Amino acid sequence: MEELVISVTRKQRSSDIFLLRLIAVLAVLFLVQGILFSTAFMLPCFLTVLCYYWYRHASKREYEYTLGEESLKIERVSDHGRIMEYDIPYSSIRLVCLPDSPEAVPYKKGGEIRVKKEDYTSYRADVPYYTVIVRDEPRMLKLLMDLSPEAIRLLRRRNREAVRISDTQ
Repeated sequence: MEELVISVTRKQRSSDIFLLRLIAVLAVLFLVQGILFSTAFMLPCFLTVLCYYWYRHASKREYEYTLGEESLKIERVSDHGRIMEYDIPYSSIRLVCLPDSPEAVPYKKGGEIRVKKEDYTSYRADVPYYTVIVRDEPRMLKLLMDLSPEAIRLLRRRNREAVRISDTQ
């Protein structure tokens, strides 16, 4: 069987765009002041440009889910390569459901079961996302993921009792 790979690019938030533009305007202002008044303004200009590039890199999020033969792998893709986030065996997956389903209520913020939450969604309105609960020893893990119907079918084949979604057979 071949692996199923899903690439997710997170939509940039308006606050990120605003902050990047603000940093760029500050860099230009420091540059103009450095040219017109004193070269002492060149150091803040240089530091602001470094902040711009660092924040642009840090705010960019791309993920790749790989559903292989034995496990679900989640990797963060960046300019510097891939960083393995999780390698989850299918037997560790306890629940796959819609985020507003009754099965997900105990795992929500303020719910009765405490879990660590990781968000791997694209924030696009037209792409549905799902809650995946994983038994990651010693605690549980809640993953929010954009999953395709093929991925849900594959998860259902690997761990039938964990998938609680009725719209994809």
